[in-house]
Amino acid sequence: MKKTLLFLLLAVAAKLGAQDITANLTWSAFNSPDQKPYVETHLSIIGKSIVYTKQAGGFRGQVDVMMTFTQNDTIKGVKKYNLSSPLVADTSKAENFIDVQRFPLPAGNYTLQLTISDPGKKEPKILTNKVPVYVDFPKDSVHISSIQLLESYKATSTVGPLTRSGYDLVPYVSTFYPANMNTLSFYAEIYNVQKMVAADDKMVVFAYIESAETGARINALTRFFKQSPQKVNVVLSELPIETLPNGRYRLVMEARNSVNRLLAQNAITFDRLNPGTQHKLEDLAAVNVDNTFASKITNADTLKDYIRSLRPISSEAEKTYAENRIKTDDIKVMQQYFYNYWMNRNERNPEGAWLVYNNAVQKVNKTFGTQTLKGYDTDRGRVYLQYGAPDQRTVMNSEPSSYPYEIWQYYTIRPDPRRAVNTTQTNKRFVFYNPDLVTNNYRLIHSDARGEVRDDRWELKLVKRDTQSRDFDDTKPNGHYGNQSDDLFNNPH
Repeated sequence: MKKTLLFLLLAVAAKLGAQDITANLTWSAFNSPDQKPYVETHLSIIGKSIVYTKQAGGFRGQVDVMMTFTQNDTIKGVKKYNLSSPLVADTSKAENFIDVQRFPLPAGNYTLQLTISDPGKKEPKILTNKVPVYVDFPKDSVHISSIQLLESYKATSTVGPLTRSGYDLVPYVSTFYPANMNTLSFYAEIYNVQKMVAADDKMVVFAYIESAETGARINALTRFFKQSPQKVNVVLSELPIETLPNGRYRLVMEARNSVNRLLAQNAITFDRLNPGTQHKLEDLAAVNVDNTFASKITNADTLKDYIRSLRPISSEAEKTYAENRIKTDDIKVMQQYFYNYWMNRNERNPEGAWLVYNNAVQKVNKTFGTQTLKGYDTDRGRVYLQYGAPDQRTVMNSEPSSYPYEIWQYYTIRPDPRRAVNTTQTNKRFVFYNPDLVTNNYRLIHSDARGEVRDDRWELKLVKRDTQSRDFDDTKPNGHYGNQSDDLFNNPH
C-alpha cells in the first residue's frame, strides 16, 4: 500500500534563470500496537531546486508545505508548515533533504493533496497534486504494513522523527533504482501474529523479488526469517541488486506459519535501470521434464500452439525466447521451456496453473478466433487472458453510421504478479471495433487502463466510414443519429 507522487515542473521560471521547486512524495500505512492506524508521509526536496538566503554560518532555503487528507470531501487530517533546509556553506553543493510526518487515520480510502511552494522565489510557483491513500488493518487476521523502501538505516542513538523500532530509518523517496544503487533496503511491520501463531511456535517471513511482468521469482534474491509471535513483528533487511537487469520488479513479503500456510502478503513495485546487466533465462538443458505433465505433450504442433498461447501473459523477453525455442522444432526443448514457464509461476502446482489458464484460452479461441487467427492472438483475446472476463460487455453490431464495436468494463483490475499492473485500478474500460465488417477480428481502439492504447479520437474512428474529420482538435462526432458510444463508455449497460 504505497504510492509515489513525483513533481517535475521545470519550465515556468526559466526566464528568471531558475527552475521550479522539485520534490518527491511517498506514503506508507502502519498500525500502532494499540490498533490505531496512521499514515506516514515522506517528502524529499531536491536541494538545488530551491532558493537559499544568506544566514549566519552559511545559506538556508525554506519551503511552504500543506498536506491535506480528505474523505468524501471532508477533511480528516491537515498540516501546514514551513520546512527549512540544512545550513550549507555552498549553495552549488546543496543536498536533498527529507521531511517525515505522521497522520492518525482510521481504516478507509482517502485523498492526499500536497501543496508546496518556495517563498524565496520572485514569482513562487505553487505545486499541487492529489494521490489516493488506502488504510486497511483487519483486527482479527495477520496483516503486513506498507513495505517502506530505505535509503539507509542505523541503530538509534537519539530518538528523532526518523526513529522506528530502535533504528533511524532514512526513507528512499522513490521507486526507481539507477545503476549506481546496488542494495535494496526495506522495512515492514507484521500485526496480529500472536492471534494466529502459538507462543511456542514460529512464523516464517519470506522476502523476495519477482518480475512485475510475469511473476517469475528470482530465486537468488530471496531472504527468509524465523520469528516468534510478537505484538508487532518487525522486518528490517536488504537484498543485493547489483546483478538485477533493467526491468520492473516487485518486492514481495509473505508471512507463513510453521506448516507453510500463507498468513499475509504485501508487495511494492520498483523499476531498475542497470544497462550493463542482461537477463539470463533458465538454462533449459538442466530442466528435467521426465514424468511431468509437459512430458505427455509429444506433438510438436500442439506444443508450439500451447507456447504461443502464453503471449498475453509473457514478458517481451519471454516472447522472444519462446519463439527461438519454437524455431528449433525440438520437442524436448519445447517441453522444457513449457514446464519451466509454469514452474516459475506456480512451483507447487504448475500443471494446475496451466489447466486453469488453458481453460481460458479455449474460451477465447472459440469466442474471438477468426479464420486466420487464434483467439489468443486477437486484441479481445489478449485483454481477456491478461485481465480476466469483463464485468460488463456491451456489443453494438448495427448502430447507424458506426462500425461494429464492443465496450468492456472492469469494475476492478487488481495487482497480479503475472501482469504489469502494479496497483488496483477501478472502473476501467476497453473499446474494440471491427473496421473490415467481415471477420471477427475486433481491434482495441481505446482504453483508460494504464499501459493500454489511448486515443481521444476513438469515437470519430467508429464513424469514419461515414465521416472524415479534418480537424485534429475534434474528438467527438456530431449529428450522428443513434450514436450511443459516448453514453455506453461512460455508463456501460
